[in-house]
Amino acid sequence: MTTRGTIFALSGVLLTAALAVAAPLWTYALTLALFGLPHVAAELRYVDTRFGARIDRGLAHALWAGLLAIVLLRVATLAGLGAPSQRAALELSLGAALVLCVAPRLLRRGLVYAALGAALIALALWAASVRPLDAIVWFAVLHNLTPVAFLAERLRGETRRRALHWCLFAFGVMPALIASGAAGHVLAALGASTAASVPPGIGGPEQHLGAFVPSALRDGALALDLFRAAAFLQCLHYAVVLHVLPRLGAGDAAPAAPFCWPRGRWVPDLVTAGYLGLAVAFGLAFVDARLVYGTFAAVHAWIEVPVLALALASLPLGAAAAVGARA
Repeated sequence: MTTRGTIFALSGVLLTAALAVAAPLWTYALTLALFGLPHVAAELRYVDTRFGARIDRGLAHALWAGLLAIVLLRVATLAGLGAPSQRAALELSLGAALVLCVAPRLLRRGLVYAALGAALIALALWAASVRPLDAIVWFAVLHNLTPVAFLAERLRGETRRRALHWCLFAFGVMPALIASGAAGHVLAALGASTAASVPPGIGGPEQHLGAFVPSALRDGALALDLFRAAAFLQCLHYAVVLHVLPRLGAGDAAPAAPFCWPRGRWVPDLVTAGYLGLAVAFGLAFVDARLVYGTFAAVHAWIEVPVLALALASLPLGAAAAVGARA
């Protein structure tokens, strides 16, 4: 990265952090409404082009079946069917099933990779049985870190090392500083905090803390700071998915892919109409629109769990360990 690029990236990270701390609800709501759906499409496209050729048709069908079940659960949420904890437990169990689909491949790669898959399955099932609603919240927060894994898998050598150093700062040090409350105290001392300000029509902080803050922490002193840190991570996630990954492209991945994207001339118009419709819905009924968006978001978030497990298993054992250590 050139000096100008470094200055630009650093300025962007610091400015985003300042906005997330000073006006967390504005940052969260506006970025979700403007970039949420485009980032889902971009992330799915990247997963398809980078990893699609590694997934045979049978495995693809199994994964799609699991994703369809998760979508139906999210539709049940829109319809108000079932208890929230039951739906969350079922979704986590389906997430475990997605990992189970790739377990035979992990086992063929060796016991270390099989143990990774078993640990993911056990964690999902344990969370489903103990605190499923909080587990879904933690999953939403941790999903914002997936660009780090994508960069670690895609890049090589010195480029990867530099990228992971940047990720350690942007996705590690900065959110930790925000979550600690230190950044909030600094802005408050400067009189620059507008944390109490909320966009019109979306409700107060109590209606949105649950998106990123587990129930046991929502009444704590750091609840708002945890939300600030998660809103900051959301912005970084969108930035990497929309601006960095598309420029990197599929790299050395094989061109074939089992997931076919529509190619008709009407597709851009349909996508634009859907995006504008959801953006308007966010302005008119934010909470309801967020539930609809969550149906799309669940697809791209859950498919990445088995995909990244497969990506790790495609690396030589030494290289995979190095990636894990640097990330």
